[in-house]
Amino acid sequence: MKNIWTIAKKEWHYLFTNPLGYIFAGILLLVANWLFFGDLFLIGQAEMKNYWGVMTFLMSIFVPAIAMGVIADEKKSGTWEVILTTPINEIELIAGKMLGVGMYLALVVGLSWPVAATLALIGRPDFGQMVGGFLGAMLLAWAYLALSVFMSSLTNQSIVAFLSSTVILLVNSLLGQEGIAGKFPSLIKNILTAVSLNARASMFTNGLIEIGSLVFFVSWILIFSILSVLSLKARDK
Repeated sequence: MKNIWTIAKKEWHYLFTNPLGYIFAGILLLVANWLFFGDLFLIGQAEMKNYWGVMTFLMSIFVPAIAMGVIADEKKSGTWEVILTTPINEIELIAGKMLGVGMYLALVVGLSWPVAATLALIGRPDFGQMVGGFLGAMLLAWAYLALSVFMSSLTNQSIVAFLSSTVILLVNSLLGQEGIAGKFPSLIKNILTAVSLNARASMFTNGLIEIGSLVFFVSWILIFSILSVLSLKARDK
């Protein structure tokens, strides 16, 4: 556990001493707030559902950009060989990096609280829906992170990890859209909706916290974390 926490602190420290950590978070929140508040008074509803919809799309680009070098840069810079000589194993490495970057993403999502506070002042929002939205956005960010770390473990080039992660996440989100999934037979539509992270997260933004969706997100995160560990073990042989 000590090794995991050491790696997590290293990732956390890197993101808060690197200007990119602030730039990415600033752009994400600025664009999300601008788009949301631009339409808020036109819609006339004090709810964050549309805000989380914007965040879902933006995070499919933001999270891969943050995580693209988590493993790839270690290999490219040559520090990977140094890590291999330490008593840290692949499980501790992935767990530590997931924890460190995951805490950073949780903080970024948490910085959306001023939006909730503003809505509470100007209207009567559904607080259950707000809480569900925050939880859904948090789980979505961690699920995006798990996939992005896995893609980073497959290559030495961070840009390759970024592009591949972004494409996969955007396709996964689009498949859960009614306009696209609705064009398929009902069986295929149900399958596409069931495996879409965006569709699962939208349940939370509607204030519906389902055990099945919680299990899905946890399973997704665990599966891609395990795949990352296996990928590193295979490359170390």
